[in-house]
Amino acid sequence: MSRIPANKLYALGWYNEGIAHLKINQFEEAMQFINTALDALPENPDFLIGKGDVYLSLGNYEEAYYYFRRAADNEPDNFRAWLNMGTALMRLGNYTDALACYRQANIVRDHNGEVWLGIGICLLNLGETDEASNALKTAIRLKPNQPALWYHLGRIERDTRKALNLLMRGYRMDPDNIDILLEMTRIYIQLGNQEEAGRVLERAYEISPKNQRVVEMMEYYVLETTWNEVFDKPYDYSSENGE
Repeated sequence: MSRIPANKLYALGWYNEGIAHLKINQFEEAMQFINTALDALPENPDFLIGKGDVYLSLGNYEEAYYYFRRAADNEPDNFRAWLNMGTALMRLGNYTDALACYRQANIVRDHNGEVWLGIGICLLNLGETDEASNALKTAIRLKPNQPALWYHLGRIERDTRKALNLLMRGYRMDPDNIDILLEMTRIYIQLGNQEEAGRVLERAYEISPKNQRVVEMMEYYVLETTWNEVFDKPYDYSSENGE
């Protein structure tokens, strides 16, 4: 945590309240509290990262990157700023710049499993298969209990049944992980298990109904299946098309 002036310590309370809401996916409340903290200390790196984390959770990766970038500019040796900046860039498909951020995070703090996971994913997408494999093995050795690790291993597994097993391993660690739930939905659709796909997707919707990726997956689900009635709160795709 960055140093906070004694006369501004109250801002830390607002920030901590925001993070507590973020952990239970109450994104609007989280943003309100973190914004209040930033009103007191607009350039505090940890507060900026907190705001970026909210945007990251909502799938707004460009805004997330902006706040992580500001945090790193204000505190160049802030490990979390570089790590999360890499994640935002990776979600935007900018693997070259994401890799540079992860490598910078690795300089600040080596032997971190999250960093090596990011490095491995970027290398994989850049076609550096051997290096990627070594990086992912390092991630497994350093921190095997990362849900994101099993999510990405599931994504790169070509056998859909094996991919589902990998995703289930991550799901058991974090049942509310939106990435894992959406990827499981996609695989269940591929396997023709429309009802299970709907059940998993409904769970993702309950957790984060305003997440753009959840909405997009619901659109995809309705287009690809005939099971949209499994939702207690179905996404009315036809209404958006004026039908």
